[in-house]
Amino acid sequence: LLTLLKTLPKEQLPAVWAELALLRLPKEVSAALLLVKCQDTVLAELDYSEEGEACRKVASALIHSHFEGSWLEAQQEQLPLLLANSLQLLQKLVGKVPDYAEQHAPDLMGLVQFYMHYGVESNNRSGKSQLPRKVQPAQQSAAYGQEEEQAEEQQQSTTKSRSGGRKNKVRKMRSLAKQRNQSGNGAEESNPRDRLLMMGNLDYGCLTGDSGENCPASDSEHQPGSESQQLRQLLAKVRISALHLMGALTKLLPRRSLYGYWHVLFPSGGDSQGSTHLLRLGHTDANSRCRAVALQLAAQILYGSKGFLSQACSRGPSNYTPFAVSLASSVLSAYRSLSLTLEREYAPPVLTQCLKCLAVLVQATPFEHLEMGFVYEFVGHVKKLAKNADTPVAVSALLVMEMLLGTPKLTPEMASAVGLAPSQRNVQMEELQPHQDFLELCDSDAEVEQEEEEEEQEAQVAEQQKADNSPRFVDPPIPRNSWLLRQILRHLESLGTAPPLRVECFQVLLAMATHIGLLRGHQARLASVISAGLRDPTSDVRLYAARCLDSVGYQLGRLLPEPLEREWQLSFWQLLLPVIYGAYDDSAGAPLRCALCDALSNMGSFSFERLPGGQRNALLAFVSGCASDDGEEALVRGAALRALAVYVLHPSLRADLVFVENAAELTLRLIANPQLVVRIKSAWALGNISDALIAGVPNHSEKISEELLGRLIQAATKTCSDHDKVKANAVRALGNLLQVMQIQPSQHSQNEQMQHSMSKLLDCVKSPGSAKVKWNACHAIGNLVRHRAFFATGHLAGILFPALCQLIVQHGNFKVRINATGVLLQVEQRQDLGSHFPLVWRSLLEALERSNALDSYEEYNHRDALQQHLCLAMARLLSLAKSSDLPALREALEADRLEEVRGTWRRVAFRIVPEQSAPLFTCSPLLEQRLQQEASQFPVQRASLAFISETLRLDP
Repeated sequence: LLTLLKTLPKEQLPAVWAELALLRLPKEVSAALLLVKCQDTVLAELDYSEEGEACRKVASALIHSHFEGSWLEAQQEQLPLLLANSLQLLQKLVGKVPDYAEQHAPDLMGLVQFYMHYGVESNNRSGKSQLPRKVQPAQQSAAYGQEEEQAEEQQQSTTKSRSGGRKNKVRKMRSLAKQRNQSGNGAEESNPRDRLLMMGNLDYGCLTGDSGENCPASDSEHQPGSESQQLRQLLAKVRISALHLMGALTKLLPRRSLYGYWHVLFPSGGDSQGSTHLLRLGHTDANSRCRAVALQLAAQILYGSKGFLSQACSRGPSNYTPFAVSLASSVLSAYRSLSLTLEREYAPPVLTQCLKCLAVLVQATPFEHLEMGFVYEFVGHVKKLAKNADTPVAVSALLVMEMLLGTPKLTPEMASAVGLAPSQRNVQMEELQPHQDFLELCDSDAEVEQEEEEEEQEAQVAEQQKADNSPRFVDPPIPRNSWLLRQILRHLESLGTAPPLRVECFQVLLAMATHIGLLRGHQARLASVISAGLRDPTSDVRLYAARCLDSVGYQLGRLLPEPLEREWQLSFWQLLLPVIYGAYDDSAGAPLRCALCDALSNMGSFSFERLPGGQRNALLAFVSGCASDDGEEALVRGAALRALAVYVLHPSLRADLVFVENAAELTLRLIANPQLVVRIKSAWALGNISDALIAGVPNHSEKISEELLGRLIQAATKTCSDHDKVKANAVRALGNLLQVMQIQPSQHSQNEQMQHSMSKLLDCVKSPGSAKVKWNACHAIGNLVRHRAFFATGHLAGILFPALCQLIVQHGNFKVRINATGVLLQVEQRQDLGSHFPLVWRSLLEALERSNALDSYEEYNHRDALQQHLCLAMARLLSLAKSSDLPALREALEADRLEEVRGTWRRVAFRIVPEQSAPLFTCSPLLEQRLQQEASQFPVQRASLAFISETLRLDP
C-alpha cells in the first residue's frame, strides 16, 4: 500500500484519506510503522476543509495508542522509528486542525513530557517501561496568562510607528527588537533580527542525530559500534520529534492555556535539577542537536512572556507560598540552569541557542522584584563568550547584554555588572539589601595590557597624522570595570570583525545610550567607531551605525556638558558631520538616509549653537536640500523636514524669519503627502514652526507674509480632518497660527477664514478622537480665548461651552479635563459665557465631585492638578458672577455635594503653593465685601451670596 501511494498522482491521494483514517493502528510495530507512513504520505496533500473530522479521528487514535502502551512493551528495534514518525504525524495533524490542540492539550502535553526524555538513561533506571500520563494545567498560571494574552492583543492592535515629534523623548528600549526588520547579512542573517532573538534558525534540529561538524567529540568517544550509534540517533530522533510537537503546540495554544503548563516546561524552583524540563534537557542530553532544539523551544515559549513574568516577586508572606513567590523561584532556577549550561557547554550551536534563550528571559524578567545576586551568575559567563571566536556565539552573548541594558530601571547589581559608576546612575534604585556592596566585573590585567598596547600603536599613528585638519581630541581612559564598553570598542576597532558582530555592537551601544553614564566622556572613540561604521561596505552596518548615532547624539544632547566636556561634545559632531554628508549618497538606501537625518536632528542646542558659522550654514544647506529634493523619497524628505523643525526652535534661528518661512514652505509641500508617516512628521514640523512664530512675534520688526500665513492656516485647518496622529499636531499649529493672525494686524479682512478655522478646532473638541487631540485642541482654544476675536460671533461660544462642560465631567482622561478647565480660566468677561454660565458652574461642581472617583489608577497622578484647576475655575466664575446668577449657584452647590465640595476646596487651598492659592483664599473675603457694598440686592440674592461665602471660607 505504501508503495502504491507513492506512485499515485498527488491529486488522487486525498480520495483515500477517509479509508486510511478508518484503519486501526496494529499492535505489531512494523505494521503500525507502515500505516503511519501511509497516513503521512496522504496527509501532505490533504486540505483541512475537506477531511477535518477524519484528521481528528487519526490524531485521537495515535494518542490512544501511545497512552495504551502496547508499542512500548514490544521493545523492538523499529520502536524508536515508529514513535518518532507517529509524533511527527501527530504534529502535522495538530497543524491541520488548529482547535484540536486546545481541546486535547493535557493529552498532548503528557506525550511531550514523556517523550522529550525518551531513551535518557536516568528515565530507564527503574527497569520497567513507563507510560505517558495526562498533564493537567495549573489554574493560577492560566489565569495570569489570560490577562497577559489580552494585554498582548491590545499592544499588537496599537502598533506604533516612528512618527514626527521629539522622537526620543520617551524612548523605550523594549522597542529595540522592532527596529530589526532590515537586517540581512547573507545566509547567517537571513531572518529578521527579532526572530533571531526568539528562535534563530527555524530549521535547526530538523535532521536526526548529530552531523560530524556539530557533534562534539564526547558524543562519539564511547560508542562501541555502529549499531549502538544508530540506536542513539534513533532515540534522539524521538526526543527531537517530541520537541517539534511542543513547538507546534506553542504556536497553536492561547497564552492562557500555555502558561498553565509552565511547571512542566520550566524548573519549579527547589527541585530544578531533579525535575524534567526543557532547560534540564538542554543541559544534560547527550545529543547536541537535541540540546539546541530544547533551548530553542524554551526561547520560543519565553518570547512574549513579559506580562506573565511580571507577576514574579521574591518577597511574600512567610506562612504560605503565593503564586508570585513560586514564579520568582522558577525564574531564578531558570537562570541557574542556563548559567550552568553556559559554564559546561562546548558546542557552538548549543551555546548560541542557550544565549538566545537567556536574552529572551532577560528581556522578560522583572529584576527589581527579585532577589539580588543572580545577575552575576550569568554575566560572568557572557563576558567570556562575548570574546568567542565563533561569530554567532559572540553575537548572541552581546544580545544578552543588549537586553540587560534595555531594562529602563537598572538595579545596583545590574549597574555594577555593566560597569555603570554610582555617580553616573541616573536612575532610582531600591536598596533591597542596604549593606551589600556589589562587586564590579573588570577586565583582567592581561586584557588591560593588550588594550594599552593597542592604544600606544594608535597614538603613534595619530602623531603621524597631525597634519590632518580634522578635529582631534583625546578621551580619558575607559575604567577597567566598564568591560562591556571596552569589548564593544575592541570589536568595532578590529578590521577582522564580521558584519553581524558589528551590527550587534552598534545595537549594544544604542542600548547603552539610555544609561548615558556608560558612554559619557568617551566621545572621541565613539565618534571614531561610528565614523568607521558609516563608511563600512556592508549596508546593515551603516544603517545601525546611523541609528546608534541617532540615539547617542540624542542622549548627549540632553546633557548639560560640564566645562571639561564641552570641547568633546562639539568635536564629536565636527568629526562626524563630514562623514554623514559622505554616507548620504546615491548608493545609500532610504532607511539609512532617514536615520542620518534623524541623527542630525538630535544634535542638541548646545552643540548646534557653538558650531562655526561656516559649518552651521553647510549643515542647514544640506538638510534643506534633502527636504526640498523632489526626486528624493518622501520618507527621507519628511525626516529632513523634521530636522529643520527641530532647528527652528534653536535660539539663533527662532528669530530668523527667512529661515522660518523657508521651513514653512517646505512643510506645505509635504503636508498632503499620501504616506501617513510623512504627514505626521509634517504636522509636527508645522507645530514647531507655529511655536517659533508665536515666540518671535513680539521681537520681530518684520512680520510673516500674509499670503504665507493664510496658506499655513488653510493647510492646518484641512489637516485637522486627518488621522488622529496628524490631527494632534495640526490643532496645536492651528491654535498658534490663529494667535499670530490676531496679534499681527492685517490689511485685508480675514474674519471668514478665522471663523472657519475656529469652528474646526471646536469640531476636534466635540468629535470622538484620541485624548491627545482633545487636550491639544483645548490648549489651543484657551490661547485664543484670551483675544476678543473669538467672541466676535456668538455661535462659537454656543458650541464651545457645552462641549467643554461635557469633557470636564465625562471624559476619562484627566489631562483632557485639565486642559478643558484651563479654557475657562482664560475667560475675562461675564458676557462671554452668556446663558451658559449656570451650566458651566454645575459642570465644575459635578466634575469636582467625580474627581475623587478614579476609573483608572493611571489617572491618580493627575487628580491633584485637575482638582486645582477646577477650584481655580470656580473662583474665576464667582468673580465674574452677576447678582442674578447667585441663586442658581447656591442651588447647584446645595444639591447633595456640599460637604464634598467644601472638603476638596479646603484641601486644594492648603496644598498648593501660595502663589497659586491666592484666588482661593481671597474668594470668600471678596464675596463678603461684595455683600456689604451691594445693599440693593434682593434678599434671596444676599442670602445666596452669604451662603456661598460661608461655604468657601478658609479660616484655620
